[in-house]
Amino acid sequence: MTVAFTAVSSKLIVMTVDSAITRDFESGYREYDTGRKSYSFPGVGCVTTWGALDMNKIGEFLDKQKISAISHSVNELASLVHYYLVHEYRPHELGLDDVGYHVAGYDRQACPQLYHIFWGFDRPRPPEQATREYKMYPNSPKAGEIVFLYNGRNDLEEVLIQTLIGQIRSGYITRFDFKTPIGFTLCGDLVARFACEITPEVGPPFGLHPYDWTDKVRRGWQGKALPS
Repeated sequence: MTVAFTAVSSKLIVMTVDSAITRDFESGYREYDTGRKSYSFPGVGCVTTWGALDMNKIGEFLDKQKISAISHSVNELASLVHYYLVHEYRPHELGLDDVGYHVAGYDRQACPQLYHIFWGFDRPRPPEQATREYKMYPNSPKAGEIVFLYNGRNDLEEVLIQTLIGQIRSGYITRFDFKTPIGFTLCGDLVARFACEITPEVGPPFGLHPYDWTDKVRRGWQGKALPS
C-alpha cells in the first residue's frame, strides 16, 4: 500500500509519496522493500503512483515518450498516463486491486492542473458501483482554493488532514501555515510520517516534490527525497 498526497494551490503544488513495497507470499509471509513511486518531468509535471505495484511499469512507459516542456503539457502527460493504465497496464485483466496515479503541474498558461487517474472504486464507494472501473477525474483548484488529494491509506490520511483543518478553522495555532511555501510543503511530509508511524505498509524515504509556478519555465520541477 502507499501514501500518495498532493496539495495544489494557484501558486504551489506539492506531491508526496512514500517508498514502501509490500510483497505477499503463498505461505502467508509478508516482506517489505522500497521502490520508486514518483516520476518528474521538468517544466511539464509530476506523476505519483499508489496501490498495486504488480507489473506497474509507468516509469518505463513515460521514459519512452521523450516528455519535455517543448513537446508536452501537464494535460498531455495526464492523457499518456490514462492511456498506459487502460491500454498497456490493463489491471482488470490481471485481477489486481485498486491502483492509480496523481498527475499535477502548471499548464502553459501557468494554471494549476491536477488529475486522479485510477482503476478501482470511487471513495467513498457509491452503492451502485458494483465493480471496479477506470476513471480520470480533474481536481484542479478554483481561484483562491487549496485542493488536497490523497490515496493509498486514505483512512490514515483523512484522519490527519481533517484534524489539521479542524484546528485551523477553530482558530488554534498550528505548525503549518498553508499561506507560506514551507508550511504548505511540510504538510505532505507530516502525512507520510504519520502513516509510517502506524503501519509498515508506508515507509521512507519520502519523495517530496514541490513545484512553484514561477519556476515553470526557468527551472521546472525540483524534487528531492527526504531523509528517513
